[in-house]
Amino acid sequence: MLAEYRNQQIYHNHITTIPFGAFDFVLYYAEQMSQIIPVFEHQHDLYEIFYGIEGEANVVCGQDSLPLYENSMVLLGKNHLHRLRYMPEKPAVYFTMIFDIIPKSGNSSIDAELEYREIAKALDKADTNKYIYLPRAVSQQALLADIHKQIQDRKIGWASQIGILYYLFVLNLLRQTTSVVSDVKTPLGYKNIALEASKYIHSNYADELTIDMVAQQLNVTPRHVNRLFQEMFGRSFAHTVSVIRMEYAKKYLRTTNDSLERIAMHVGLPSGKVLIRLFHEQEGMSPGDYRAKFH
Repeated sequence: MLAEYRNQQIYHNHITTIPFGAFDFVLYYAEQMSQIIPVFEHQHDLYEIFYGIEGEANVVCGQDSLPLYENSMVLLGKNHLHRLRYMPEKPAVYFTMIFDIIPKSGNSSIDAELEYREIAKALDKADTNKYIYLPRAVSQQALLADIHKQIQDRKIGWASQIGILYYLFVLNLLRQTTSVVSDVKTPLGYKNIALEASKYIHSNYADELTIDMVAQQLNVTPRHVNRLFQEMFGRSFAHTVSVIRMEYAKKYLRTTNDSLERIAMHVGLPSGKVLIRLFHEQEGMSPGDYRAKFH
């Protein structure tokens, strides 16, 4: 019977796909290795990273020999012959991974396409120049330790989390190879209309505020705002405006001796009676009882 290969450190031998808006990050292999294991000369239509953890190793790509020290990095482009110079007499530990960024077919958002093009352009430097070499990168050892801990602990969600962490490892190093600032201005996805509407309430609660005004600001219909609001918060927009105003009234009850009518005016409510009704509905007590707790 053949002996099974074992590695007590990081060893990822599954092809794992992490989907993003306009591309997939595909991890083919990842492993923390020591110098005593030879790496034969090879090439593949994929990217490969060698990252130094301790000691000194040596990555050979074509005619170039690249020293791999602690926190140094070699990112190899696609289809370039490479190997690790075998020096078992020199103790060294390094991390290596093989991956690719694969564009998705079909329609993606403009920002998702832009993000893919920016990442692909950064990787193109390795394809054009055979490799990208960082003699002193910002340490990723805490991230690698986190990956190892996730694998060891195997808590809920670990299998998907390590895929994200491997992607973050690549991204962290790739960012150090370029000074370009992304042209993507907002997170990917579409705007959360209900959440944005709630923020307009917080910013304008003391003034006149209607669903029509907020809908116009968000370039949607009032009916659309109310439907999305109900779906996300389980409450209507109008009811939420009143409740938020009541919540802000608590500050005045706690810190001032203003009348209920004056407090209602401060927070955009039509009258002190409305404030009293809201307090009974939401708090099960009168504004006076609430105030008494702080005076």
